Order: sequence, then C-alpha cells, then structure tokens
Amino acid sequence: MKTTSIPFGMLDSSEHLAVSSAQRHSIRLMIRLFLYALTLPGSLLLAQNRIVDVPAIPTVKFTPPPPPKRVPPMVVKASTVTSSPTHKIVIIRGDASTLPDVPPPVVSKPTMPDRETEPRYLVSIGASVYDHKLSHVTWMDPKTKVSFEAWCGWDFSLLSPFPQIVTGEKTAFFYLSTSHIDTTAVRSLGRKIGIPVHPAVPADEFIISKGDIKDPDAQLLLATLREYYLLNKPRLILIKKAQADYQAAADAWYAQHPPKPENHTFWLKPHRGSRYLTKEEGK
Repeated sequence: MKTTSIPFGMLDSSEHLAVSSAQRHSIRLMIRLFLYALTLPGSLLLAQNRIVDVPAIPTVKFTPPPPPKRVPPMVVKASTVTSSPTHKIVIIRGDASTLPDVPPPVVSKPTMPDRETEPRYLVSIGASVYDHKLSHVTWMDPKTKVSFEAWCGWDFSLLSPFPQIVTGEKTAFFYLSTSHIDTTAVRSLGRKIGIPVHPAVPADEFIISKGDIKDPDAQLLLATLREYYLLNKPRLILIKKAQADYQAAADAWYAQHPPKPENHTFWLKPHRGSRYLTKEEGK
C-alpha cells in the first residue's frame, strides 16, 4: 500500500492540497485514531515504553596499562609492611594533605511519593544464545517475583548495555547476563552441543514458554526490548564488534605480558578532620 506524508498544517487548505471532502474526513479520522491510540497503555511501544540512554558506538582502543607511579618524596609518619612468599605490600602514612576540604554531603529533603519517587526495580535477565540467532531467556518479575522463560528469535546479547528500561509507568534498572553456545562445536568428549527442545520461533519474534503467556507485563517487557533491537540493530552490531575488538586486543597483550608478582606501595595523606591529625593520635 502506497502512503503519502501530509503536513498537519495543510489539511484544511484547499489551495495547497487538492483532495475531496471524503478524503479530508478520512485523514482527520486517522489522526484522531492515532492520538487516541497514544493514550492506550501498551498500544504503541515507542509512545510509553522506551530504553533510556541508547549507548554510543565505542571508539576507545585498547592501550597497555601505564607503569606504576613512583612514591613521591614525603615525610613518613608511619608505615606497615605485609609480606608474602612472592611480594610485599607497604602502606605509608605521610604528612597532612594540602588538597581543598571535602564538601559536606548534601542531605536531600523528604518529598511526597509521586511518579518520580516510585520504587525502582531491577530487571535481571539471563540469556543463552545459540548460534547468535536463537535466545533462551529467563527472568523474574521484580514486583510479583514470578519467574518467566521465553524463546526469542534474535541474538539477545546485542541488547546490552543500557542502564534503564521504561515499560508503562514502571522504570527499572536493566541487567543482562548472556552466554554464547556454538552448536557446531564439539566438546572434549566428542559430544555435540544441541539446542534444548523449544517451540518454533520465527525470526525477530518471541514465545513465552514458562509463566502466564498472557501476562501483560511480561509481554510488554519483551515487546519493548524487541522494538529497541529492531530500531537499533545496525548500531548494536557495531557496538558488539567494538567491544569484541577491544577485548581481543586486551587478551593478546596480556597473553604476551602475563602479570608477575610485584611489590606494591600505597601512600595515604590524612585530611582535615582525620583522627591522625589530632593531638592524641598525631604522636
């Protein structure tokens, strides 16, 4: 079906838009239905449900860690040494710090409960991803404590990272733990890794396999995550590739430079108000 985009300000202008009265009536009706749909809970995912802060594509390249700093000259007030068979740790208490005073903590005033101060929940999801195409997802509703399982026809690991997810009137922190399983790989005992028995799931669709399949919160959660995945798939793939490149470079460097036991020295400078600066403790 072919569609035409019409600016709202031109709907009643016969000079700019030559349409019949029946067509104008149909257009007005479509707009009213669209605006009404925005008021329905869960009717339009992009209207009320969203992912907070879509991450940018990482541009930081791995760089080897810098060498440790040398201990600066200071008046040593006290020191302790902890020794082990391979190295030792030295803790030095130096003279008083000259940095500005630490500002006192801000005490927030109590407020009346509203939408901004409603309890925040943690949505913790575990996903086993098979061949980067099929995901077995498990989670627990943070409010009702009911467990759910679902099969999703996409790579669920692409959905991280982002900090929060908004579904309906609930805002929750999002945590995702994933594991990748290659079904073509062979274990050391010669057994292949297969996919557990599961319902047939079309690409980019999901099926709840455990829990109430009609639960509105569960449906809304998966639908919101799928919408986010479909809208940002190219960027999510680039983010995952950048993360993999960074990790591969880090692993290669540490493989050539394995950590060795070394002595460590930590120096501490008391700040104003420290018990080490009182007359009794300062001796």
